[in-house]
Amino acid sequence: MHNKNNIDLPDGYEYEGPFIKQVTHSCFEYTTDYKARQSTNDLMSYLRLGWLSSHIDYEEMHKLSLVDIGCGNGVFLECVRGKFKTVCGYDVCGDSISRDQLYSDDWGIIILSDVLEHFDDINDLMKMSWKYAMISFPETPHVESFEELEQWRHFKPNEHLYYLDEKGMADWLRNTYPEVCVVGSGHYEDLIRTRWDDSIPNITTMLLRR
Repeated sequence: MHNKNNIDLPDGYEYEGPFIKQVTHSCFEYTTDYKARQSTNDLMSYLRLGWLSSHIDYEEMHKLSLVDIGCGNGVFLECVRGKFKTVCGYDVCGDSISRDQLYSDDWGIIILSDVLEHFDDINDLMKMSWKYAMISFPETPHVESFEELEQWRHFKPNEHLYYLDEKGMADWLRNTYPEVCVVGSGHYEDLIRTRWDDSIPNITTMLLRR
């Protein structure tokens, strides 16, 4: 859905640029049990690495430091270990690098798989130092009303605070951060992750470069 500010939003929700955002929310607790349920598997990890390597050649990849934000059980980290100069993970629960290190280090690439929609402020993406950012998020469908949005499988109050879409993301970057370009985008995760509607994308992935 490329939000055009054309549906009425209830209290607690606002438009932020092209996106719908839940601005009034309770604190969502990210526990180790939640992390375990959200963790990826080997098949998805290698699919992500394959897509990434189709946009960045091996010689460059091997020179980049990588951090997986929301790394879960670390399966993707194990998949890419040895393919990048350094590999580490950040998560709000469990073992990880510190938030200070996440925002102070100069990263070659940051990975955010089903993470950006959880941010309190999407602009925090640009407060980190990185050359590449690989982001994946649920592709918000076109809806005619907020009630229709509530029926979407990825509508998760207090957990998903932003409702993102590929075109809206491209417009947001072009208008707000013109120094960032979209290297590639697609919906390859739909090969594995069941769509809620076969006629529209389920998960969008974008590779950004500064």
